Amino acid sequence: MTALDDEQLGRLLGDRLHEETYTMTAPSNLTETLHHRNRRRTRALGLAVAAPVVAAVAVGASLAFAPGGVGGGGAPKEAPEMLTVGYVAEQTATALGQLPGYVQHETAKHQGRDGKQASLIELWADRTTSRERQDNKIYYGDVRSYTLALDGSTAVELNHDKKKWWTYQIGSLKPADTNQVQYLPPSLNPKDLKRAVDSGKVTLVGEERLDGRQTVHLQWLGGPDSAMDAAAKTAEESMQIWVDKKSYLPVRVVNKLFTGTTTSDYEWLPRSKENLAKVTVSPPADYRKLPCTPTPAKDCGLND
Repeated sequence: MTALDDEQLGRLLGDRLHEETYTMTAPSNLTETLHHRNRRRTRALGLAVAAPVVAAVAVGASLAFAPGGVGGGGAPKEAPEMLTVGYVAEQTATALGQLPGYVQHETAKHQGRDGKQASLIELWADRTTSRERQDNKIYYGDVRSYTLALDGSTAVELNHDKKKWWTYQIGSLKPADTNQVQYLPPSLNPKDLKRAVDSGKVTLVGEERLDGRQTVHLQWLGGPDSAMDAAAKTAEESMQIWVDKKSYLPVRVVNKLFTGTTTSDYEWLPRSKENLAKVTVSPPADYRKLPCTPTPAKDCGLND
C-alpha cells in the first residue's frame, strides 16, 4: 500500500469526518448523532482510528463549509464555521422570499415509474405581476404540445397540434375538462421549508459542484404536499434541492413521487424588458380562437 503524504492524509481524514457529520443540525446532540450514524453505516475508517484525530481535522473541515451567505434584505451574513442544515435552510428561505425581484426560468422533465419521459415543461414566471408562461410537451398517450399563459386568475391556452386557442378562468373548470396548470415540482415555500427542518425531515448532504457552479445539497424526505402515509413517504417520496452557494437560490430540484420523478433546473434572471417579454404570449395569426373552452362534453370546434 502506497504511503500517504501529509496533504493526502489530511484530505482523507477531512472527507471521512464530513461523511460522519453531514446530517448534524446542532452541536447539542453531537455524540448521539455520531453514534446513531455509525450504527447504520459500515465505514472503512473505524471509530478507533477516527476518534483521536477529530479535533485536528475539525479545523480543516470547517474551512470547507464557509460560504458567503446572505441575510435578510440581501445584506451579507457571516457564515458559521461549519454549515448546518438550519443555517442553509434559513438562507434558502430568505432567498425564496426575494423571488419577486427575478424572472424565473425553469425547465422540468418528468419521468414515469417505468423510466420513460412523460412530459417536458419550460416555464417563465414573474412573481411581481403573477404572470406565468408554460410551454408543455406531453409524451404519454398521443404526443401533445400546448402553451398556457397565466395572468392572475385568467388563463390563455394555445393548442399547437390543432392551431386553436381559447381563454378561461382558473378554477372554473373541473380537472377533467381541460389541461391543468402544471406545478412541477411543488412550490418551495419558505414556511414549509422551515417546518420541515424543525420536524427533522430535511438533512444536509453537503457541498457539490453542479454544472460548474458551487452548490449546497439538501434532502427533504417525504417532500412537500405528500399524499402518502408516513411510512411510505420516507421510502417513496423525497425532494433533493441544490442551492447556489452564494445566492442560496435553487439551482436544481429533483422531486420523487410515487408517480415518477421530476427534475427541474432553474435560472433567476433580472426583470429586464427582454426577460419579461418571455412571460407574454400572443397567439399566432394562423391560430383560430374558439368561442368556448373545449371539454369532453362540449368540443367547441377544437376538432373541426
